[in-house]
Amino acid sequence: PDRLPVLLVHGLLGSSADWLVIGPEDALAYQLAKVGYDVWLINTRGNRYSRQHVQLSPSDAAFWNFTWHEKGIYDLPAVIDYMLNDTKHPAGQIYYIGYSEGTTAYFVMTSSRPAYNRKIRLAYALAPSVLLDSVRSPVLNSLVDNAQVIMPLAFTTNLVELLRWSEQQSGMLQTMCPPETKRNPCVVLFDNLFGPNPESLDTNAIQSLVGHCPSGAAVKEVYHYHQVIQNGIFRPYQESAVDRIVVPYNLSASDVPVHIYYGMNDWIIHPKNVRKFTAALPNIRELRAVGGKKFTHLDFIAAKRIRTVLYTKIMANLQNDMVELLRQLEKS
Repeated sequence: PDRLPVLLVHGLLGSSADWLVIGPEDALAYQLAKVGYDVWLINTRGNRYSRQHVQLSPSDAAFWNFTWHEKGIYDLPAVIDYMLNDTKHPAGQIYYIGYSEGTTAYFVMTSSRPAYNRKIRLAYALAPSVLLDSVRSPVLNSLVDNAQVIMPLAFTTNLVELLRWSEQQSGMLQTMCPPETKRNPCVVLFDNLFGPNPESLDTNAIQSLVGHCPSGAAVKEVYHYHQVIQNGIFRPYQESAVDRIVVPYNLSASDVPVHIYYGMNDWIIHPKNVRKFTAALPNIRELRAVGGKKFTHLDFIAAKRIRTVLYTKIMANLQNDMVELLRQLEKS
């Protein structure tokens, strides 16, 4: 009861399982729970665990009419309010830890709905997906190069859901990617998507991860990222090229103290993009490349040494802040 609740937010095509798959000895959710934090795992709209709606079915195209913008301005605030109402911690705040798209939605929320900055005491952004115009992944670059053909075709054919999770898909991926085979198809794909780091790769973790991921997303989310890649601006979704240009998110309004961690060999989030967008943030506590020169996008949740490389640092920092918070509460 003396500790602030912690919210963990996964990335695109992921789920709450991403914070658990490397097991109780290493996964961040387990580590936080072991030392007494109240740990909350969100499943963002559209993934396998988050497909309910009061009116619509996932078979309706309208169900999928969202991007990570809606996650930031509607979903995260709703979750935070629910947590605060349920836990009733006297500080009236939470800790926030986001990975990849979990950071995108976070910066949407804190720049667009600044009242929620007061409800977060500390934030941790892992592989922050904000500016993306320097993507190095050949897989993503190929999609970007052909997006002008692929995306209109997808919308014309009513393809609105991306990589829905199913038992058949999960079983096929696990069969194709046995952990005893070091260069199985999953490893090759992940190397070309996230960046190669064979020394850090845990094939058992990959086997577990593909049992849960990809977990489904809206095609429109991917196209929103495509717009950010193309124009180099972090801004809301623009429906068409003839629409008025939308105003970028005001990152200077995101004033929660934030620790930002990135990988030097992350083929999705280039270090120079991280340094560029963080120049607009008013309250950076820490900006650090972690894990050495080969650390990749996937390593933040699946690397062999991720607990010692990063998670223990986050937990030590949280512990120090909790001591300070308790002092403040005692004085008040």
